[in-house]
Amino acid sequence: MDNKSIIFLINGLGVEKAGSYSISIDQCMPKLARTKETSFFTTAVINSLEYRTAYQQFYLGDTNTMELKYLKEHIINSELNSNPTYQSFVGSISIPNTKLHVFVEPTSDKVVDEINDLVNTLPLENNKQVFLHLLLTQQTINEYQKLINTINYIKYHLNSHITVGFIVGKEYFSKEMNKDEMDYAKKLFFYCSAERWSETDKKLLSLKENNVRPCEVPGFCALNTCNIVNGDTILFFNTNRTDYDKFIQAIYSNAPSVYGDAAVTLPIYSMIHLDTKYTVPCFSENIVYESSLSNQLEKIKKKCLIITQEENLQLVNFLANGLNYVNNPYIQFLKLDIASLQDINQIQSIIDKSGYDLIIFDFHMDVSKTINDLKQQLEQIDVVLGHVADTCVNKYSLFITSLYGVKKTLPLASYNAEMVTIDYEMQIPIFFFDYRYLRSKYILFPGETNDILNTALACISNNGEFDSLIKERGFFNNLFKLFKKNK
Repeated sequence: MDNKSIIFLINGLGVEKAGSYSISIDQCMPKLARTKETSFFTTAVINSLEYRTAYQQFYLGDTNTMELKYLKEHIINSELNSNPTYQSFVGSISIPNTKLHVFVEPTSDKVVDEINDLVNTLPLENNKQVFLHLLLTQQTINEYQKLINTINYIKYHLNSHITVGFIVGKEYFSKEMNKDEMDYAKKLFFYCSAERWSETDKKLLSLKENNVRPCEVPGFCALNTCNIVNGDTILFFNTNRTDYDKFIQAIYSNAPSVYGDAAVTLPIYSMIHLDTKYTVPCFSENIVYESSLSNQLEKIKKKCLIITQEENLQLVNFLANGLNYVNNPYIQFLKLDIASLQDINQIQSIIDKSGYDLIIFDFHMDVSKTINDLKQQLEQIDVVLGHVADTCVNKYSLFITSLYGVKKTLPLASYNAEMVTIDYEMQIPIFFFDYRYLRSKYILFPGETNDILNTALACISNNGEFDSLIKERGFFNNLFKLFKKNK
């Protein structure tokens, strides 16, 4: 019998936190309740409350680590001298009495080593000012302590040329920036007249106390001299390659009024190609994301079908194919039609009779109206889940999980305006079923969202290349013995 893995995503579902309005999932989803009784169960840690970054984590894994590795191995200290974009960049930063502004997402303290290495290769004059501007992407207030540690590490390990300038949440400005946002950006970027906090950890702790998510932090300055001056050069360093248009717009749109009659000269570069409407020369156009779904499928010669909502097709295609818009023979898509999936014959046709090794059902909990609407949608999803579970039993691997949790305040019903909050932040459940894995011999370890995909791929590849969350119980015991031995 062919090995197949089915991933059934109920995105938005999470582990209910204390204080959350309680929705009886078992009552809304009796098929899930029945199926849970025979499942392996664990949880995964998530860093997102919205589907875009959750999808990226699921399909790509840790892109920041991969990009830093790529920068170190393929750009910094190796290919720069022959890179025409780098030569143009060097010419720009060589102009006397100008500054270099480096925009960085502080997702890892390792970024400081690569920035130092890059700056060490640059032919900078002795008094050249280099400012590191931090764009915070972290989604939840639970990440503040790690963020504070990362920023402090970066600050104290930068070389003498570099100083942290301003810090702002990546989602603080809207995509279509209004006048107030543009004016605030002008104050922050060009005049350093926003709040000043040299002790950044104190500011971040105050934001945490006020429940301001890091990604929504209003910009503040770490010193007074980090403003962007005409003739300066701007470099985007490590990025997730998207959502930078608003920052570039704020710089280019505000500059003429700041500099008056002078011609605006603010060249912008990026280390890695940005997905932007602006022309931004980059040091590297393409990166092969080795852990992307497309790359993994090609290695093991398996095919995947992704069933998702029509409005998500383009985004999922982009992420599953390693941040590329391509037609990949290993990945096919089907528009989600929940009405047709109520028919078990349709489910059996997709799972049993198709040639796909991995099938991903991608549902989203819609919480835009009322709690009652949410319950009804869960009931509808549960019917489909029941058909999928019945089709998979004793044949295929089945994962029931989510990619992100939700935290929403909404009325109970159209006829009851009482507002309640459901809170499923940070942890998601993972239910796993496979007739080949006996619970007496195996255990399901907790992990992160990308580990769910790797585990599903491990079930269909049988080649040991994937780090699976499914471990033999002996592995756990041997690990404990090794720990005791080394104490």
